[in-house]
Amino acid sequence: MCYRNGYGHTCDCCGKSEEPRKMSQREMAQAQAVMEFLKIWNEMISAVRYDDEGQMPFMIAITPGEPMKVITEDQAEEFLPCFGDDEVIEIAPDLDLVISYDRQLLFKIGEQKYLDGPALIYAVDEEGDIISLTASDIYLTQQMIEKRTMYVEEEDEKMPVLSLN
Repeated sequence: MCYRNGYGHTCDCCGKSEEPRKMSQREMAQAQAVMEFLKIWNEMISAVRYDDEGQMPFMIAITPGEPMKVITEDQAEEFLPCFGDDEVIEIAPDLDLVISYDRQLLFKIGEQKYLDGPALIYAVDEEGDIISLTASDIYLTQQMIEKRTMYVEEEDEKMPVLSLN
């Protein structure tokens, strides 16, 4: 098969090599249109991330041993009843996000801290306001949960917990 496509590749069958070709005006106009679309799309997504228009930011609700759930901020108290009142708020392990949990569900063994109940993981801006998570945040959170979920044994019963340090 001959690969004479004009984009700087060498053909395996005939050995012909060409320099990369220049884009035509039509191709350049299409590329600029795509770039403009991506710029507008990025601005739209950025606008949705904030609660300026009544848009509820997305958060992650976790309970060790259960699948994580993506929820809106207005659903937070359903998963963590003390949210906004008396929860512990700290930097989530391995992430640039915040984790909130009920201090009564935390236990220590030596210096190691374990959480055996629900928690919320979310992003905050420079002013401390909750903003929506990105797809990348959700993916990295899922990896962190898989890495840090372990089982502790208590009275011959295995209990899933999240290691916080």
